[in-house]
Amino acid sequence: MMYTPYPGIYPIPFMPMYVKYAHAYVPYQTYMEAFPLTEAMMKGTLFPELYQPYIEEDRRWEGK
Repeated sequence: MMYTPYPGIYPIPFMPMYVKYAHAYVPYQTYMEAFPLTEAMMKGTLFPELYQPYIEEDRRWEGK
């Protein structure tokens, strides 16, 4: 387990321990798995981590 000076905040591998405001820090992505090509074409992405299907909000219960 890595030491972090901030309780509740987990360290990100390959990232600086102390970050500066208004600086962009992009962590390295690790390749885990991929959709089959036919499924990726239907979902619009090859990577399952990026897939977020659109679910339309049901407005009948909001009085609109």
